[in-house]
Amino acid sequence: MQKINLIYFKDRSLHGNFGDEISKFITEQLIDKDKYELVFNQDNIPINIVCIGSYIHCAKNNSFIFGSGVRTPNNIENGHRYNSLNVCAVRGPLTSKFLSNRNIDVPDVYGDPALLLQKFYKPVKINNLSDKIGVIPHKTNYNFYVNKIDTSRFYLIDPCAKWENVINCIYSCQAIVSSSLHGLICSDAYDIPNLWLDEYKLSEGDFKFKDYFASQNRKYIKVVNLNEYDSSLLYNGGNKIDLDGLVSAFPFL
Repeated sequence: MQKINLIYFKDRSLHGNFGDEISKFITEQLIDKDKYELVFNQDNIPINIVCIGSYIHCAKNNSFIFGSGVRTPNNIENGHRYNSLNVCAVRGPLTSKFLSNRNIDVPDVYGDPALLLQKFYKPVKINNLSDKIGVIPHKTNYNFYVNKIDTSRFYLIDPCAKWENVINCIYSCQAIVSSSLHGLICSDAYDIPNLWLDEYKLSEGDFKFKDYFASQNRKYIKVVNLNEYDSSLLYNGGNKIDLDGLVSAFPFL
């Protein structure tokens, strides 16, 4: 059986960052298990794939790219050492342009594969969250919010909790405010109103947010302080990408 190696960011925390861990789950759901054996972050595997996350900079030569994105256009990671990729889909048009400028062929298929969650995972409703605004910080600024938010209004969600628990919380809240991109994407997957929180600037900037927003034709709206939350600013459009088309672009069905 042919081995397919999924390259993804493995956080050292107990459960890992939820968006990165969803990469494993979605790939496991899509791959034809009768033809392929899925392995993770292994060396010396000829066939590699990069899926969910801003992780194209870690792609090996001739890797398959399925819905991943570029983290930053100025390559602060000192990555992007490939000269050839098998691109099946990318997160958005900014990633497409970045790769095209490096003479990589990119099909006109957009979509972060985390949007496919609604096809494969049925969340558990947590009843006492139905009147809460869920807050999902980026993992680097989670501690800035611990014990510092109005818990009568907001509910703090740890992005490094078990990914199923994070999705259950997203699904159960009336709305989500997130500085984690996948907090917004997973909210869109389940049609939960959401708003980008950009209170603590990320080292990589906002390229990945602009990329995803452009893929959905979504207005570039954010708040820079949690106290500025206003329900009138919420994005209620959900996902607009053709999910069946995204699934059909997966190379190992």
